[in-house]
Amino acid sequence: MNAEARAAALVEEANDALDEGDAASALDRFEAALRDDPEHWGAALGRVEALHLLWRADEALRAVRELAPPRGEEDDPDRAELEGRILEVLGDLEGADRLFAEAHRLEPDDFPLPVRMNESDFRGILDKVLESMPNVIRETITQVPVLVELKPTAEVADRAPHINPDIVGLFVGTTVGERVTAPSGYPDVVLLFQRNLERAGRSRNEVAREIKITLLHEYGHYLGFDEEELEHLGLG
Repeated sequence: MNAEARAAALVEEANDALDEGDAASALDRFEAALRDDPEHWGAALGRVEALHLLWRADEALRAVRELAPPRGEEDDPDRAELEGRILEVLGDLEGADRLFAEAHRLEPDDFPLPVRMNESDFRGILDKVLESMPNVIRETITQVPVLVELKPTAEVADRAPHINPDIVGLFVGTTVGERVTAPSGYPDVVLLFQRNLERAGRSRNEVAREIKITLLHEYGHYLGFDEEELEHLGLG
């Protein structure tokens, strides 16, 4: 097998690892692919994606900007969108939105503009979603409240090491089954991440649907369902 073929095989393995949520293994394979084929675009962009998912935002930003085209040339929409996600983690929300807009300009069907809302608008949609939830979830919400944050942070990731910066929601606390034997020490709460949810739909109605799916998923975790069971219920 020649170097280019090896690189292609490694990129395929790396993408499989990303799909399985193993960004660390994906990063190792993308970097190995780049040693075989330094010009492999998929490996270079995948390496940045893995760095981003591992919360190595400063490294990811340097790497993604090295892939930017010379001034005056067309950007790659995948690259622009990825840099936007990295800038969000670093707190540059205006810069992120400029890059999301550029990705949309280049490929409008594949990169819809985020459905941006102010805090009040987002809360209004959330309240309507909460009213539509099944009774068992509405009763649970009185004990496990919903909090809205713009983005997940590294501090949140310290409490939930499996998460990445692109997640739309998270249950933090102790599940019903663990409550007696292994209390977490944290208050039970479901977190929604507004900026990520705004990128999950092409309209307010689609964002509302994503909010509902996310809440059902995270309250399912609180009630003791694992990922496989939630997938079976259509809430993966």
